[in-house]
Amino acid sequence: MYCGVCHSLRDRYGQLSRFSLNFDMTFLALFLTALYEPQERTAFYRCPAHPVKKRSFLYNKYIDYAADMTVALAYFKCMDDWQDEKKHSRRFYAKLLEEKYAEVKSRYPKQCDTIARSLEALSEVEQNHPEEADLAVNLSGQMLSEVFVCQEDFWSGSLRKFGFALGRFIYLMDASMDYQKDMRKKNYNPLVYMEKKPEEMEEILATCIGPAADEFEKLPIVEDEHLIRNVLYGGVWQKYYAKFRGKETRHG
Repeated sequence: MYCGVCHSLRDRYGQLSRFSLNFDMTFLALFLTALYEPQERTAFYRCPAHPVKKRSFLYNKYIDYAADMTVALAYFKCMDDWQDEKKHSRRFYAKLLEEKYAEVKSRYPKQCDTIARSLEALSEVEQNHPEEADLAVNLSGQMLSEVFVCQEDFWSGSLRKFGFALGRFIYLMDASMDYQKDMRKKNYNPLVYMEKKPEEMEEILATCIGPAADEFEKLPIVEDEHLIRNVLYGGVWQKYYAKFRGKETRHG
């Protein structure tokens, strides 16, 4: 699946777009594929990063959709990094993605408009109303809620709820993992205004991921069900547990 998204990025948007490949959007491809069970094919190719042995990759329309959302999110992330930290490399990469992003927006205007509005509002909160941490968390959820809706149908409501919960969780998990770096660089971090240390966030994070797990259990997912369950109940916690579990006891 990961190789499938990477291959789709190359075919649709060129080699440089592959630098934006990430596991979050690979999970989107996995989740939508498992729900909708589209026609797909498997092929093999030699990857420049792993040239010795041919790699297998999947192709279906939801993998292509995940590649589209990867480009959209990468474009806005680069612009955000440029505005916040004046990273010239990010501005350069955003410029390279600009035309590609326009293609994505022409296909999925609602998703792209939601991403743009959510990130604009999130930037406003972070810069001018940092004490409104709950609003920042919810804006992240709002952004991902629309990304999970590839098409309006019977499952759209459940997918929006799932994406909203997952988006909130990812925002707070990233804030927890980046806490020390953000303190060092004096970047915005919602945990400061929540008066929480990263090692104290486990219960709050659980309340964020819980609704996503609940929506998943309601969906008629059979294919790769075990893999998705493993991600939701275990994988998303792996780095957090390795870094923080037990610290609240030792320092409490």
